[in-house]
Amino acid sequence: PSYFQVSTGAYKRQVHEVPLGKQITDPALVEKITWATWTSILGDEVIGIWPRNADKADVNCACVTHAGLNIVTGDDFGLVKLFDFPCTEKFVSGYLIL
Repeated sequence: PSYFQVSTGAYKRQVHEVPLGKQITDPALVEKITWATWTSILGDEVIGIWPRNADKADVNCACVTHAGLNIVTGDDFGLVKLFDFPCTEKFVSGYLIL
């Protein structure tokens, strides 16, 4: 089966099966999914993109590179940052892109 993930306005990550649209709630199943792309700001795979004491809305967007090795983020402070992907360690300081 195929899957897609969304980040809700309530800052919840949801994973759904395609084409049924059925929400997948089993964390063990979600962990086994290999994603073709990644644009979510939520999930264990990107926990490190969030700075210490960040507000929920501070990180606005994210995108994994085609090679799947890095993730780029944009935030409320006008910064674009580059991180290793997955970024599973909390409070990683990414590289600032100028």
